[in-house]
Amino acid sequence: MKRNIMYGFLLFILSINMLQAQEPRSKEERIRALKIAFITEELNLTPEQSEGFWPLYNELQSKLRELKKNRIKRPNLDEMSDAELEALLEGHLKGEEDKIALHRTYTQRFKKIITIRQVVKLTESEHRFRKELLRRSKERREGGGGRRH
Repeated sequence: MKRNIMYGFLLFILSINMLQAQEPRSKEERIRALKIAFITEELNLTPEQSEGFWPLYNELQSKLRELKKNRIKRPNLDEMSDAELEALLEGHLKGEEDKIALHRTYTQRFKKIITIRQVVKLTESEHRFRKELLRRSKERREGGGGRRH
């Protein structure tokens, strides 16, 4: 009997941990779904364009996340020598150059799938989506998180 109670308690703790682990993922998935809908509508993608565009877009986003992850965390600048600061600056500039090169490459690939007008609107749409996401987040933090009707 004690063993069944212990197993039940262990199962309960594991299920709570699993639910907590899934919480951020579901929020990330919701944001990703909103972004897909927003960009699809903004670019007015046809089903055929969407089929080729989204795998390529997701590939680009994955590579951009990887570049960002590889950047050095900002140390305390006041404790760094001039040589260390120089290396930090060079690393930052190299990262920015890599990011631009990646965007250039994917722009060429996007132009094979969507129109040049849609390629240009993509960047604008990403900025508007981020701005809207930040606005909504700010509203929620300030207590005005009620939905507009």
